[in-house]
Amino acid sequence: MTDVNPITGEVEEPEHIPGTDTELVPLNLSAMSEDELIALFPTPVQAAGALMYARNVARRAPAALDTYRRKLKTAERDLTVALALGAEKILEVYPRMPMGERRDLARAIDDRVKDAQLAADTAWLEMEYARDFDRMIGRDIDILRSLNANLRGEQR
Repeated sequence: MTDVNPITGEVEEPEHIPGTDTELVPLNLSAMSEDELIALFPTPVQAAGALMYARNVARRAPAALDTYRRKLKTAERDLTVALALGAEKILEVYPRMPMGERRDLARAIDDRVKDAQLAADTAWLEMEYARDFDRMIGRDIDILRSLNANLRGEQR
């Protein structure tokens, strides 16, 4: 995205994102005129539209979270079963080994347990991403509500 001038060593940034007509936001806000700064803010209609869209996404969040929660519970159950079967298999070879050590050994050598552990870890990570996304949408809604309230006051 940025190029370095080989002669001067200066970093040259393009005015637009390559391949689009989207302008890059300047980092030096103090050098911008008042009109340029005002152009960065959304119109009341844009802010209201963004709020409606965010609320629509937030309405779908509980169902999405429930899907990820169910997937995580299923993966955890599969891991428990795989671990029990792996420990039982090790019991045949090492009849005097304590159960905790058999489970640890099953985690280390049994491919079925390794796959189940990977699936459980992946499901947990997906669940955490979904929770983070839900919290992010909530924060966005709060910001957009505030922005809408301020824009309504300015339009009167």
